Amino acid sequence: MTIRASYSFDRSRLRRALGSLGAFVRQGTSNLLLFVSLGATVLVVASRRSTWRAPVWAEFMRALNAVAVRSLSTSVATGVLVGFALVSQAVYWLAATGQTGLVGQVIVILLIRELVPILVGLLIFGRNGTATLIELGEAHTGGWMRQFEIQGLDPMVLLVVPRTLAFALGAFCMATVLLLSTLLTGYLIAHGLGLVAYSIWDFSDMVQRAMTVRDFIVPPLKCIVIGFMVALVCCATGLGRRDQSDELQRLVPRGFVRSALAILVINGAFDLVG
Repeated sequence: MTIRASYSFDRSRLRRALGSLGAFVRQGTSNLLLFVSLGATVLVVASRRSTWRAPVWAEFMRALNAVAVRSLSTSVATGVLVGFALVSQAVYWLAATGQTGLVGQVIVILLIRELVPILVGLLIFGRNGTATLIELGEAHTGGWMRQFEIQGLDPMVLLVVPRTLAFALGAFCMATVLLLSTLLTGYLIAHGLGLVAYSIWDFSDMVQRAMTVRDFIVPPLKCIVIGFMVALVCCATGLGRRDQSDELQRLVPRGFVRSALAILVINGAFDLVG
């Protein structure tokens, strides 16, 4: 009897564990499909000429200004820190081992291909994504989503489309500023410490020679897609808050986890394809 009871208990626990796993997989798959459909809908709606009326253009320019212009100081400051911590250290250790000819290749592989897109995604979320989460998190509970519906306005057109495209374009601008400030800071520190004797133009030529055609296409495209996905995650997470029982303070950590996961997945997917 004891053995039979133990066997029945183990089977019951196994069924509950498999049931929980199945529910988790179904929920995850459903959320993924909804997210993909939302992204496809945004692209389709954005391609229509009738979408870009004056209010949508105004919201797009406001979001783009917040990402590309107001975040300029943050991008420069991050570039200075990365240039000091990465580029100057790379030059130092390569000079110490007599491999200064590899400076361009190391910078291209570590900085341009990998680090800049990830940093841009995190900066966009921290600087602009959190504001989007909080703003759209009040859409249903604050009642202004209901006002849109009463007036016959499409929230997808007014809220999601301009933000996603502004984040995507702003990510490219932010990546350019971040990369230039990083390279300039790294060179100035390395030159000031006497690690390199060539001019900044020779340093820039060294980096460009290490780049291939792929490096002029894939990293910028990666930054654009990451900006688009971060905005999409923030919009979906914010609009997903339906009532007061879902506390507003939980949106930011939830959005951060989802955005970080999206950034890493996109970065890995581009690396695998490339």
